[in-house]
Amino acid sequence: MNPVGFVDLAMLTLTNPAQAARRLLDMRPGREVLWLAFSLAVVLQGLVQLGIVHFVPIPAGESAPPPTPAFLGLLQTAGTMLLSVGAFLFVGRFLGGRASFDDILTLTIWLQYLQIAAMVVTLVITIVLPFLLLMFILATAVISLYVTLHFLNEAHQFGSLAKSFGVIVLSILIAVPFVLALTPGGPV
Repeated sequence: MNPVGFVDLAMLTLTNPAQAARRLLDMRPGREVLWLAFSLAVVLQGLVQLGIVHFVPIPAGESAPPPTPAFLGLLQTAGTMLLSVGAFLFVGRFLGGRASFDDILTLTIWLQYLQIAAMVVTLVITIVLPFLLLMFILATAVISLYVTLHFLNEAHQFGSLAKSFGVIVLSILIAVPFVLALTPGGPV
């Protein structure tokens, strides 16, 4: 797939996520490609987060949080992604879904790349037009939920966005304690 194909697929994901999911699932990349794409997504997210730490101004009177070691940040990102894949897979199957691990991993990786692009735009907005930051973050969260609902619906072949929403809610309830355990200084 060439860069234009990626842009077209990204636009299709935003305008018709169900069709984009079907197209991604029809690609059937090999396991090696999936793990390479997963690793690249983890590294890119780490780089964007590093950019956010270094370029987003800290409000006056507040202290900067201590920096997270790079390796630990990458490990947290990879662990969080794998936990979400596992939760989406097992909860979806519990609710009658038929997705495979590769299906969920493919769609999660693609969604992660889109979220990385949104994080880059968020970083630019924070630097150039900081008053739009909250609105952009809210819009990104809503769009991400909308796309995830359709992706899970297509992967598990539910035929119901309500079941997909159930998968998301139950997955959050299952995965959050593990994510908090991966966070140093967290409540767990």
